[in-house]
Amino acid sequence: MKLRTTLCSALFAAALLPAAASAQATGEDNTLAQCAAGEMNGISADNAATAVQLVCGAITSRVAPNNGSSYRVDMGRLGRLAILTVRTIRAGEPDKSLSVQLADIEEVAVAAPRIGEAVATGKPFEATAGVDNLVREENRKYADKKRDGESLYGGGLYGMTLLGGEGAANGAGLIGKYEYQMPGFGAGVSGFFNFEHPFMAGFSVDGRKFFSESDFAPFAGGGLAYVGFSDKNFDFKEGDKYVSNASLGAYVSGGFEAFRSYQNRLTIEARAFLPFSEAESCVESNECSDTTYAVPVMINLTFLMPD
Repeated sequence: MKLRTTLCSALFAAALLPAAASAQATGEDNTLAQCAAGEMNGISADNAATAVQLVCGAITSRVAPNNGSSYRVDMGRLGRLAILTVRTIRAGEPDKSLSVQLADIEEVAVAAPRIGEAVATGKPFEATAGVDNLVREENRKYADKKRDGESLYGGGLYGMTLLGGEGAANGAGLIGKYEYQMPGFGAGVSGFFNFEHPFMAGFSVDGRKFFSESDFAPFAGGGLAYVGFSDKNFDFKEGDKYVSNASLGAYVSGGFEAFRSYQNRLTIEARAFLPFSEAESCVESNECSDTTYAVPVMINLTFLMPD
């Protein structure tokens, strides 16, 4: 009898070993309990395991361990589409769910980081988009148009000054732009003119290189421009000096563009125009007896939209 009791105890302890090891592993890695697979309909076991691993990894890398929530990843087929849903479960609160429609199972690799960000921050899935992480079903026509290139037009305001000028220091004006843009490059034309002195007006052929395909992308650019400018002012008195020029030249620019995954976007840009000729140095009596090199500089804020 004693031998039988000892044998039963040994067998019971052996049966508990895997469960104890699993519990220990769960205690060491909270992500095992925090995020797991739910229902998988029409998805192969291998694909489901990889998809859950990607999505759970993206979520648990962004949320705090032991935050009181657990996450369940469900997937199903609807024809050729894959529907992925993440449920956030928290005791005493209604479950929250986030669903994403994917053209195929491979798009989980693109969508997973965005799902993790959306779950961790509470943002809508659409708000996590950049031009480099769109999924095809999110906005198929517009996504394809962005990849192939799109025509944009718009305008805005600019402030300017003349480096090397002798008269009025600063001015402001309006700028209009047309641009053909792809994720990494843009090219177009722009025209601008001041609505107050000092005077500047001209047009340019523009090019720019984007250094990121994210929603907020820095860029550098340049091109050719024809610019006329003068820092003469209505308040000048006889004997006051100013510079005046109208010349073909080059320009260099830098700035960043925001909301690039949306139809409309915002650009902030600084430009320095480099005329190919020197400006005349004059006095208010209209005597221009000398020359000097002056550089118009502008900072513009423009709003662009698709045509």
